[in-house]
Amino acid sequence: MPSAFLSRPIVLSLALSAALGLPGAAQADFLYGRLVPAAGVEPNGDSNDVDVSADGRTVVFSSSATNWSSLGADYHGDRAVAVDLDTGVIDIVSASPTGTVFRGEAPVVSGDGRYVAFLTYGSSYGPSWQVLRKDRQTGALEVASATAAGEPASNGTNDNAVSISADGRYVAFDTGAPNLVPSGSGTQVFVKDMLTGAVEMASVRSDGSPAGSGDGTSAKTDDSVRSPTGSGACGLVSDALSGSGRYLVMSCSPAMVPGASGGQIYLRDLQSNTIELISRSASAPNGSSAFAYRPAISPNGRFVTFQSRGYGGLGYANGADSAGNSGVYLRDRQAGTILPIPRASAIPADDYDSCGLTAVSDIGSVLLSCLYNWSGAGRFPQVLLFVPGAGAPEVLSVNAAGQPGNDASGDTLGVNASGLSMAWESTASDIVADDHNDARDVFLLVEESVLTETIFADGFDPAPALRRQPGHFQPASIVPGSRPGGAARD
Repeated sequence: MPSAFLSRPIVLSLALSAALGLPGAAQADFLYGRLVPAAGVEPNGDSNDVDVSADGRTVVFSSSATNWSSLGADYHGDRAVAVDLDTGVIDIVSASPTGTVFRGEAPVVSGDGRYVAFLTYGSSYGPSWQVLRKDRQTGALEVASATAAGEPASNGTNDNAVSISADGRYVAFDTGAPNLVPSGSGTQVFVKDMLTGAVEMASVRSDGSPAGSGDGTSAKTDDSVRSPTGSGACGLVSDALSGSGRYLVMSCSPAMVPGASGGQIYLRDLQSNTIELISRSASAPNGSSAFAYRPAISPNGRFVTFQSRGYGGLGYANGADSAGNSGVYLRDRQAGTILPIPRASAIPADDYDSCGLTAVSDIGSVLLSCLYNWSGAGRFPQVLLFVPGAGAPEVLSVNAAGQPGNDASGDTLGVNASGLSMAWESTASDIVADDHNDARDVFLLVEESVLTETIFADGFDPAPALRRQPGHFQPASIVPGSRPGGAARD
């Protein structure tokens, strides 16, 4: 298999380093750049749907590029890819035991990178869309979207998202398949225990009844991938399951607990069989008056983020009005608090509530995708980082001049448990100087201490303090296959 490394380290701002809990040192070396298949070789297709393992050492994504590996070079569809940041190994996940590459979408990875769950379509594993789990250690492939008897979802699953627990044992998916869903219940969210085979419906009200209705089909469109709830009453997201698999967050159109408003975020405790309203505050105990969606849960289950545009009674970041709000809220379940994440200062007040998709770590740091005004010729979503106690979010998706990229970044996001390993994808062509492939690429921002072998740093001198002001990083390509200068890896 080919291998990967990052071309050079960078330095994160002192304030952010301290807020992220990095020990003692005045500076923290972060590795920042674009992931590519080999030295001097750019991906020859788009890459999407990023996720990061809880230990921060494995990144997964789907890609139409055929040059990540010689395996499946003649297959011209999306495939699920995993990159081990400790060893540099690039693994085509959506491949059969005999080496046949097939369609792989929306991959998610277990805490140590061993297991990857992903969506596939029109394969021998079942009709329409199905969810598979790959054991990267043994090569075994199993159908996760299956009944307790192992029968695949009879008319497939939705293709919006999959979620997996840290140990890879639990896989969440949503489907309206008649062999899984009670008659007339429509599309529902399920959790499969890959050890025992048991399947549990997670999208149930506090009285135990299934949520909502639907036609039970798995027909999906690009729009439905971004829909708050997909085609069901409750919507699944890739960051739905906590690391233990005990908790699952979802956005639901109907009230799931008595008295709740419609269109809220809920957390299902699959151990105690209870459900908790997340998108609430002291002044809005029955939920936000504005629709809430796009939830994400931290691996430890303590933090939940979600989007809610328009003031819904959940608080003002500036203490006065909605103009200070980003549109994203952070609930601390341990402290029982909800925090409106503030609007970044570079985002005009008229564009409050312009942030949406998020990923959240165990320390409560949040990656956000936000519309971002900048001094160029366009206005695109950019990736920002919010750390509680460090002020407003800072932009991460910048080029060497400290300017946000010239196209959209952050359609998908990933962050590990410690908050020190982050990934996103971008169509910007000016973040790294050697970007000429006119494709959507994967970018990484990883603190060196995350990596035990630190393959990206091998052979590099310590980086100078390259940040001129908060939010400005010095990017470089992440070049798989060799050490700096072209030397082969030992």
